Amino acid sequence: MHMEDENAILPQGESLRAYLVQPFVSKGDLKNLLRLRGVFTSQQDKEQTIPALTLSLIKPTEFVELQQLYTAKEDNPKITTQIIEWAGTETLIDSIPENIDVNKVLDLDFENFKVINAPSFFPVAGKVDAIRMDFEIERLDRSKSWADSRKRFTASIEIQKNNSQDELIIISTHTAPETKQTNRAVTQFLINQFKEKGQIGKKAKVRRIRFCDFTNVNRFDYLLGLTRYSKFATVSFEEVVDIGLVPDEEHTLPDELEWMEERIRGLDLHGTSLEDSEFLSNPNYRPSLLIHRLDAKFRFSLSAMDGHCVISLAFTDFNNGHNRESEIELRIKKIEFDEARRGLDKNEAKQTILKELEFEKIEMFKRLAKVDEAA
Repeated sequence: MHMEDENAILPQGESLRAYLVQPFVSKGDLKNLLRLRGVFTSQQDKEQTIPALTLSLIKPTEFVELQQLYTAKEDNPKITTQIIEWAGTETLIDSIPENIDVNKVLDLDFENFKVINAPSFFPVAGKVDAIRMDFEIERLDRSKSWADSRKRFTASIEIQKNNSQDELIIISTHTAPETKQTNRAVTQFLINQFKEKGQIGKKAKVRRIRFCDFTNVNRFDYLLGLTRYSKFATVSFEEVVDIGLVPDEEHTLPDELEWMEERIRGLDLHGTSLEDSEFLSNPNYRPSLLIHRLDAKFRFSLSAMDGHCVISLAFTDFNNGHNRESEIELRIKKIEFDEARRGLDKNEAKQTILKELEFEKIEMFKRLAKVDEAA
């Protein structure tokens, strides 16, 4: 729907509820929308916020805002990383199948999207034994107008060989959920092929950076190590601006945090210089708190690009029933350049910045992850 389309029908009542319950509309989006109306609820769950919207009329500007928020989330590149032991002797480009039909790998008989063209892996310039595949998917959504029913999204898979530790590092960059699904399918297909050829051990398991791979204390250390205590050459930390916390029901809260007991299901802190707040600076709090998101502001200077950005490090699926299998996902929530350049691709710039964090993200994970649960 577009604001200038006078014939568009705004969803109301049950049709609006069906739209708002979709996972792409977050509880934070609904909370902010209600706040702009001057409506505040005691809890932020959708069970409380959706009725407050469906029992009243939604304005065209509000509905367009929800749609734009979703589009921005889909287009924004997000990165996850996996590691697996490698036993092959050939280069990666010689190890992969010559032709990979991604649509067949996906088995898309009942899906509403497809991978377009015929993407293939190619050597990454400037890197020793690294390959990459860029691809684009097209989604068909018949519930939208003819002008909006087809939309395209890009993504990539990059595989690097770490010869010093006999392992593969698989970096998946996705946008919309369908590209994430494609990345997972292609990655699993390749791993199965490598196992059949003896290049990966039959019992080898992919290691993902998951919420459950850390103790409560180490999870704080990990996120702070990648932000406040980071020592990246081209990306420098400035301040923490957002934190997502949940009390751990399996641990007793310290006396200073007793006010959270039985009252606070989750706590989102927004502000400036939150690294100096008690929640991050007091180590006595950490055993009893589950930190699942940390957003930090950075200064970057790379490839003739200078500016500021806010990077979010989040176990994104944790909010779905406190899913402890949630994998960490890095994305840039906001980016500003010192000088606007014509033809500058913001998403490409975001990917360049995020990949600056990859090596440290993996090495710190190996140092801090719980050995007995990492596999």
